[in-house]
Amino acid sequence: MKTRSNLFGYLFIGPSIFLLVVLLFIPLLYSLHISLQDTDLTHGAPKWIGLSGYVDSWKNGELWRVGKQSVVWTVCVAFFQVVIGLLAALLLNRKFPLRWLVRGLVLLPWVLPGVIAALTWRLVYDSQFGFLNSLIAKLGFGMHATDWLGTPGLAMFSVILAAIWKGFPFAMLMLLAALQSVPQDQYEAAKIDGADGWKQFVHVTLPSISGVLKTVVLLVSIWTFNYFEMIYVLTGGGPIRSTHIAPTYIYELSFGHFNFGEASRVSVISFLFIFLISLILIRQMHKNERN
Repeated sequence: MKTRSNLFGYLFIGPSIFLLVVLLFIPLLYSLHISLQDTDLTHGAPKWIGLSGYVDSWKNGELWRVGKQSVVWTVCVAFFQVVIGLLAALLLNRKFPLRWLVRGLVLLPWVLPGVIAALTWRLVYDSQFGFLNSLIAKLGFGMHATDWLGTPGLAMFSVILAAIWKGFPFAMLMLLAALQSVPQDQYEAAKIDGADGWKQFVHVTLPSISGVLKTVVLLVSIWTFNYFEMIYVLTGGGPIRSTHIAPTYIYELSFGHFNFGEASRVSVISFLFIFLISLILIRQMHKNERN
Protein backbone atom coordinates (compact mmCIF):
# COMPACT_ATOMS: atom_id res chain seq x y z
CA MET A 1 0.00 0.00 0.00
CA LYS A 2 2.86 2.33 0.88
CA THR A 3 4.60 1.56 -2.43
CA ARG A 4 1.42 2.38 -4.32
CA SER A 5 1.08 5.71 -2.47
CA ASN A 6 4.67 6.59 -3.31
CA LEU A 7 4.02 5.75 -6.95
CA PHE A 8 1.02 8.09 -7.05
CA GLY A 9 3.13 10.80 -5.42
CA TYR A 10 5.82 10.48 -8.09
CA LEU A 11 3.16 10.57 -10.80
CA PHE A 12 1.75 13.82 -9.44
CA ILE A 13 5.09 15.60 -9.11
CA GLY A 14 6.48 14.15 -12.35
CA PRO A 15 5.10 16.85 -14.68
CA SER A 16 6.43 19.60 -12.40
CA ILE A 17 9.89 18.03 -12.30
CA PHE A 18 9.83 17.63 -16.10
CA LEU A 19 8.95 21.31 -16.61
CA LEU A 20 11.62 22.34 -14.11
CA VAL A 21 14.26 20.37 -15.99
CA VAL A 22 13.17 21.62 -19.42
CA LEU A 23 12.64 25.27 -18.50
CA LEU A 24 15.41 25.75 -15.93
CA PHE A 25 18.21 23.21 -15.82
CA ILE A 26 18.65 22.60 -19.56
CA PRO A 27 18.85 26.36 -20.40
CA LEU A 28 21.17 26.86 -17.43
CA LEU A 29 23.53 24.12 -18.59
CA TYR A 30 23.39 25.44 -22.16
CA SER A 31 24.26 28.96 -20.93
CA LEU A 32 27.18 27.51 -18.99
CA HIS A 33 28.35 25.72 -22.14
CA ILE A 34 28.09 28.89 -24.26
CA SER A 35 29.93 30.89 -21.60
CA LEU A 36 33.03 28.75 -22.15
CA GLN A 37 33.21 29.83 -25.81
CA ASP A 38 34.25 32.95 -27.68
CA THR A 39 31.22 33.81 -29.80
CA ASP A 40 32.21 37.37 -30.76
CA LEU A 41 31.37 37.70 -34.47
CA THR A 42 34.45 39.87 -35.03
CA HIS A 43 36.62 36.89 -34.03
CA GLY A 44 35.13 34.53 -36.59
CA ALA A 45 33.48 31.20 -35.80
CA PRO A 46 32.83 30.33 -32.12
CA LYS A 47 35.78 28.62 -30.43
CA TRP A 48 36.33 26.99 -27.07
CA ILE A 49 38.22 29.20 -24.59
CA GLY A 50 37.29 27.57 -21.27
CA LEU A 51 37.54 29.58 -18.06
CA SER A 52 39.85 32.17 -19.64
CA GLY A 53 36.73 33.99 -20.81
CA TYR A 54 35.70 34.53 -17.18
CA VAL A 55 39.17 35.85 -16.36
CA ASP A 56 38.95 38.32 -19.24
CA SER A 57 35.47 39.36 -18.14
CA TRP A 58 36.71 40.17 -14.64
CA LYS A 59 39.58 42.18 -16.11
CA ASN A 60 37.06 44.13 -18.18
CA GLY A 61 36.26 47.33 -16.31
CA GLU A 62 32.76 47.44 -17.81
CA LEU A 63 31.70 44.32 -15.93
CA TRP A 64 32.87 45.81 -12.63
CA ARG A 65 30.97 49.00 -13.42
CA VAL A 66 27.79 47.15 -14.25
CA GLY A 67 28.22 45.03 -11.12
CA LYS A 68 28.50 48.08 -8.87
CA GLN A 69 25.51 49.72 -10.54
CA SER A 70 23.50 46.50 -10.11
CA VAL A 71 24.28 46.45 -6.38
CA VAL A 72 23.40 50.15 -5.95
CA TRP A 73 20.18 49.66 -7.92
CA THR A 74 19.15 46.55 -5.96
CA VAL A 75 19.98 47.89 -2.50
CA CYS A 76 18.33 51.29 -3.01
CA VAL A 77 15.17 50.01 -4.70
CA ALA A 78 14.65 47.02 -2.38
CA PHE A 79 15.35 49.05 0.78
CA PHE A 80 12.94 51.87 -0.01
CA GLN A 81 10.27 49.55 -1.40
CA VAL A 82 10.23 47.62 1.87
CA VAL A 83 10.45 50.71 4.11
CA ILE A 84 7.74 52.63 2.24
CA GLY A 85 5.66 49.47 1.98
CA LEU A 86 5.90 48.97 5.76
CA LEU A 87 4.93 52.59 6.47
CA ALA A 88 2.00 52.37 4.05
CA ALA A 89 0.88 49.08 5.63
CA LEU A 90 0.95 50.63 9.11
CA LEU A 91 -1.16 53.56 7.91
CA LEU A 92 -3.64 51.44 5.98
CA ASN A 93 -4.01 49.07 8.91
CA ARG A 94 -5.74 51.87 10.82
CA LYS A 95 -9.45 52.53 10.47
CA PHE A 96 -10.49 55.67 8.57
CA PRO A 97 -13.24 56.62 6.07
CA LEU A 98 -12.92 55.13 2.56
CA ARG A 99 -10.02 52.93 3.63
CA TRP A 100 -11.02 50.32 1.04
CA LEU A 101 -10.75 52.89 -1.75
CA VAL A 102 -7.32 54.11 -0.63
CA ARG A 103 -6.06 50.52 -0.45
CA GLY A 104 -7.20 49.91 -4.01
CA LEU A 105 -5.60 53.11 -5.33
CA VAL A 106 -2.28 52.37 -3.64
CA LEU A 107 -2.15 49.00 -5.42
CA LEU A 108 -2.45 50.58 -8.88
CA PRO A 109 1.30 51.03 -9.52
CA TRP A 110 1.94 47.36 -8.79
CA VAL A 111 -0.84 46.00 -11.03
CA LEU A 112 0.22 48.19 -13.96
CA PRO A 113 2.31 46.32 -16.56
CA GLY A 114 5.98 47.22 -16.22
CA VAL A 115 6.23 48.71 -19.71
CA ILE A 116 3.18 50.93 -19.16
CA ALA A 117 4.57 52.15 -15.84
CA ALA A 118 7.94 52.89 -17.46
CA LEU A 119 6.32 54.81 -20.33
CA THR A 120 4.34 56.84 -17.79
CA TRP A 121 7.52 57.84 -15.98
CA ARG A 122 9.18 58.58 -19.30
CA LEU A 123 6.51 61.20 -19.89
CA VAL A 124 7.03 62.58 -16.39
CA TYR A 125 10.79 62.89 -16.96
CA ASP A 126 10.60 64.29 -20.52
CA SER A 127 13.06 67.17 -20.74
CA GLN A 128 10.79 69.43 -22.81
CA PHE A 129 7.18 68.54 -22.04
CA GLY A 130 7.51 66.39 -18.91
CA PHE A 131 5.38 66.97 -15.82
CA LEU A 132 8.40 67.25 -13.51
CA ASN A 133 10.10 70.08 -15.41
CA SER A 134 6.73 71.81 -15.86
CA LEU A 135 6.17 71.64 -12.10
CA ILE A 136 9.64 73.05 -11.45
CA ALA A 137 8.94 75.93 -13.87
CA LYS A 138 5.59 76.73 -12.21
CA LEU A 139 7.28 76.87 -8.82
CA GLY A 140 9.60 79.54 -10.19
CA PHE A 141 12.68 77.37 -10.64
CA GLY A 142 12.56 77.04 -14.40
CA MET A 143 16.29 77.63 -14.71
CA HIS A 144 16.83 74.36 -12.80
CA ALA A 145 14.88 72.21 -15.28
CA THR A 146 17.06 69.37 -16.52
CA ASP A 147 17.19 66.27 -18.65
CA TRP A 148 16.48 63.71 -15.94
CA LEU A 149 17.13 60.65 -18.11
CA GLY A 150 19.93 62.16 -20.20
CA THR A 151 22.25 63.28 -17.41
CA PRO A 152 24.57 60.53 -16.09
CA GLY A 153 24.45 61.80 -12.51
CA LEU A 154 20.64 61.91 -12.40
CA ALA A 155 19.57 59.03 -14.63
CA MET A 156 20.16 56.28 -12.05
CA PHE A 157 18.36 58.32 -9.37
CA SER A 158 15.43 58.80 -11.74
CA VAL A 159 15.01 55.12 -12.63
CA ILE A 160 15.40 54.10 -8.96
CA LEU A 161 12.60 56.49 -7.99
CA ALA A 162 10.33 55.06 -10.70
CA ALA A 163 11.10 51.47 -9.64
CA ILE A 164 10.33 52.26 -5.98
CA TRP A 165 6.95 53.69 -6.98
CA LYS A 166 6.22 50.64 -9.12
CA GLY A 167 7.10 47.97 -6.56
CA PHE A 168 6.36 49.22 -3.05
CA PRO A 169 2.65 48.17 -3.14
CA PHE A 170 3.71 44.50 -3.17
CA ALA A 171 5.63 44.93 0.08
CA MET A 172 2.72 46.91 1.48
CA LEU A 173 0.21 44.20 0.58
CA MET A 174 2.26 41.39 2.15
CA LEU A 175 3.03 43.34 5.30
CA LEU A 176 -0.56 44.57 5.64
CA ALA A 177 -1.73 40.95 5.63
CA ALA A 178 0.87 40.15 8.30
CA LEU A 179 -0.21 43.12 10.44
CA GLN A 180 -3.81 41.98 10.39
CA SER A 181 -2.79 38.62 11.86
CA VAL A 182 -1.12 40.17 14.93
CA PRO A 183 -3.28 39.40 18.02
CA GLN A 184 -4.79 42.59 19.45
CA ASP A 185 -4.43 41.33 23.02
CA GLN A 186 -0.65 41.77 22.68
CA TYR A 187 -1.14 45.48 22.05
CA GLU A 188 -3.55 45.73 24.97
CA ALA A 189 -1.04 44.03 27.25
CA ALA A 190 1.69 46.39 26.03
CA LYS A 191 -0.53 49.41 26.76
CA ILE A 192 -1.19 48.15 30.27
CA ASP A 193 2.58 47.86 30.78
CA GLY A 194 2.93 51.51 29.74
CA ALA A 195 4.38 51.01 26.26
CA ASP A 196 3.87 53.92 23.88
CA GLY A 197 3.32 53.61 20.12
CA TRP A 198 7.03 53.27 19.26
CA LYS A 199 7.66 50.61 21.89
CA GLN A 200 4.59 48.69 20.71
CA PHE A 201 5.98 48.77 17.19
CA VAL A 202 9.44 47.59 18.25
CA HIS A 203 8.43 44.94 20.79
CA VAL A 204 5.09 43.72 19.41
CA THR A 205 4.66 44.56 15.73
CA LEU A 206 8.15 43.85 14.38
CA PRO A 207 8.61 40.47 16.14
CA SER A 208 5.15 39.37 14.99
CA ILE A 209 5.73 40.18 11.31
CA SER A 210 9.47 39.42 11.18
CA GLY A 211 8.99 36.19 9.22
CA VAL A 212 6.93 37.87 6.50
CA LEU A 213 9.25 40.89 6.50
CA LYS A 214 12.33 38.73 5.84
CA THR A 215 10.52 36.88 3.06
CA VAL A 216 9.51 40.18 1.46
CA VAL A 217 13.11 41.44 1.64
CA LEU A 218 14.34 38.26 -0.05
CA LEU A 219 11.75 38.32 -2.83
CA VAL A 220 12.03 42.04 -3.51
CA SER A 221 15.84 41.84 -3.65
CA ILE A 222 15.81 38.99 -6.17
CA TRP A 223 13.12 40.57 -8.33
CA THR A 224 14.84 43.98 -8.27
CA PHE A 225 18.20 42.54 -9.31
CA ASN A 226 16.53 40.88 -12.31
CA TYR A 227 14.19 43.79 -13.12
CA PHE A 228 14.59 44.66 -16.79
CA GLU A 229 11.80 46.66 -18.37
CA MET A 230 11.94 49.80 -16.20
CA ILE A 231 15.56 50.66 -17.09
CA TYR A 232 15.29 49.34 -20.65
CA VAL A 233 12.29 51.52 -21.49
CA LEU A 234 13.47 54.63 -19.62
CA THR A 235 17.15 54.77 -20.54
CA GLY A 236 18.18 51.58 -22.34
CA GLY A 237 21.18 51.50 -20.01
CA GLY A 238 22.34 55.00 -20.91
CA PRO A 239 23.42 57.69 -20.89
CA ILE A 240 27.01 56.49 -21.37
CA ARG A 241 25.97 53.16 -19.78
CA SER A 242 25.44 54.90 -16.44
CA THR A 243 22.23 52.96 -15.71
CA HIS A 244 23.24 49.56 -17.04
CA ILE A 245 22.51 46.68 -14.66
CA ALA A 246 23.10 42.99 -15.26
CA PRO A 247 19.88 42.21 -17.21
CA THR A 248 20.15 45.21 -19.55
CA TYR A 249 23.87 44.60 -20.06
CA ILE A 250 23.19 40.96 -20.92
CA TYR A 251 20.50 42.06 -23.39
CA GLU A 252 22.88 44.52 -25.06
CA LEU A 253 25.64 41.92 -25.36
CA SER A 254 23.26 39.30 -26.74
CA PHE A 255 21.00 41.19 -29.13
CA GLY A 256 23.03 44.35 -29.65
CA HIS A 257 26.47 42.84 -30.27
CA PHE A 258 25.48 39.17 -30.73
CA ASN A 259 28.22 38.21 -28.29
CA PHE A 260 26.34 35.36 -26.65
CA GLY A 261 29.45 33.99 -24.96
CA GLU A 262 30.14 37.17 -22.99
CA ALA A 263 26.42 37.54 -22.26
CA SER A 264 26.31 33.98 -20.91
CA ARG A 265 29.32 34.65 -18.70
CA VAL A 266 27.62 37.70 -17.20
CA SER A 267 24.46 35.62 -16.75
CA VAL A 268 26.31 32.83 -14.93
CA ILE A 269 28.09 35.33 -12.66
CA SER A 270 24.77 37.05 -11.92
CA PHE A 271 23.12 33.71 -11.17
CA LEU A 272 25.90 32.72 -8.76
CA PHE A 273 25.70 36.11 -7.03
CA ILE A 274 21.93 35.89 -6.54
CA PHE A 275 22.20 32.23 -5.50
CA LEU A 276 24.78 32.99 -2.80
CA ILE A 277 22.89 36.03 -1.48
CA SER A 278 19.68 33.97 -1.36
CA LEU A 279 21.42 31.17 0.54
CA ILE A 280 22.77 33.65 3.09
CA LEU A 281 19.37 35.28 3.60
CA ILE A 282 17.52 31.96 3.83
CA ARG A 283 20.08 30.58 6.28
CA GLN A 284 19.74 33.70 8.42
CA MET A 285 15.95 33.33 8.36
CA HIS A 286 16.13 29.71 9.54
CA LYS A 287 18.70 30.64 12.19
CA ASN A 288 16.42 33.31 13.62
CA GLU A 289 13.44 30.94 13.57
CA ARG A 290 15.38 28.35 15.59
CA ASN A 291 16.34 31.00 18.11
